[in-house]
Amino acid sequence: MGAFPDEIGNFYDWLQNQNYGFGANDFVPRKLYGGYLRDVIENAVRNKPANAVFNLFDDEAVDIAIDDSQAQVILKLGDILFSNKVVLAFGNFLPPHPTVIDQNFISAPKYFQDPWAPKVYETIGQKDSVLIVGTGLSMVDLAMHYHEVSHKGKISAISTRGLLPASHRFGDPYPSFYEELKSQTLITGLLKTVRRHIDLAARQNLDWRGVVDSIRPVSQQIWIGLPMEEKRYFMQHLSRYWNVARHRMPPEAAGTLAEMQADGRLEILRGRLKKIDVVDEAFDISYHADGIESLITVNAVINCIGSESNFENLDAPLVKNLFRGGHIKNDALSLGIDALPDGRTIGGDGKISNVIYTLGTALKGVLWETTAIPEIRGQAKSLAVKLLSD
Repeated sequence: MGAFPDEIGNFYDWLQNQNYGFGANDFVPRKLYGGYLRDVIENAVRNKPANAVFNLFDDEAVDIAIDDSQAQVILKLGDILFSNKVVLAFGNFLPPHPTVIDQNFISAPKYFQDPWAPKVYETIGQKDSVLIVGTGLSMVDLAMHYHEVSHKGKISAISTRGLLPASHRFGDPYPSFYEELKSQTLITGLLKTVRRHIDLAARQNLDWRGVVDSIRPVSQQIWIGLPMEEKRYFMQHLSRYWNVARHRMPPEAAGTLAEMQADGRLEILRGRLKKIDVVDEAFDISYHADGIESLITVNAVINCIGSESNFENLDAPLVKNLFRGGHIKNDALSLGIDALPDGRTIGGDGKISNVIYTLGTALKGVLWETTAIPEIRGQAKSLAVKLLSD
């Protein structure tokens, strides 16, 4: 989890220097990682070359005007920043609201679009029943929180397939079989190859997780080589299963969730939401699975669907104005911004920009695996080197 691709143990070293007492394979709270990144930035600024200048503006960029090879970044408070290069390092946006016809629930006091907002913890009562929309890692974090504070109300979580992240496990690595994968252009063929290697691993007493982890370093190359119709097929039929296997939770968390399910404090639901009606101070919710409609009533709803990736749906002034000016456009899958793998964005006219770049989650449609530290730190270094060379 180190911030630098050539110093992957940097975060662990920082933890040791801070005397936090974590082992090399421990899962560490997010807030400590935030503290680590702040230290990385502060150290970089403190030790910067004498001819380098670092300016931090506590403001919102609302528009960008481009004239030849120069950009004017317009800030909300009125300042204009002039720059030859602009990097859109957006990170995650709020999740989209659940897709039910009546959206009146979004103004209810106990509906939370942002699962990390402080009011989630301040507003929900100790005995409130809670529905979490989504069953991924954010749901796991929330369930762990409610376990730690001995929440008395029932916690329910729903997703279309009701799948939880797999439990992580440390074991022997599995050798790369990229040579078998790189020439394949059909998802079904790739799936058969991966399943065969999982079977081979099992016969060698190796865990399937090692097989999945061996794909990760080459997943971007595989994705780039797939035809668009195969990418769509993957998104529709297999992406949820990949996410379950790829984005795993700590074994301690898996044990806690199993305990919560066993004693009735946590219920995992499978189905598609159809209605979220606000009745008095509660939510009446209906969902369908296998043609059967079910109902549930809860006191609070927390949205853990995941970051909105269709940039055309974002309500951010900067993004809206970039679209309006033709500086960016959605990728073909509407998973992010259309760009080249190196981060150069592609405008509405199809031309490659030499001014605006992006990285991280905005490149999901281009690279697929681009939301975690190992990928982002590599992109950041490559992009920094490119900008310096330019």
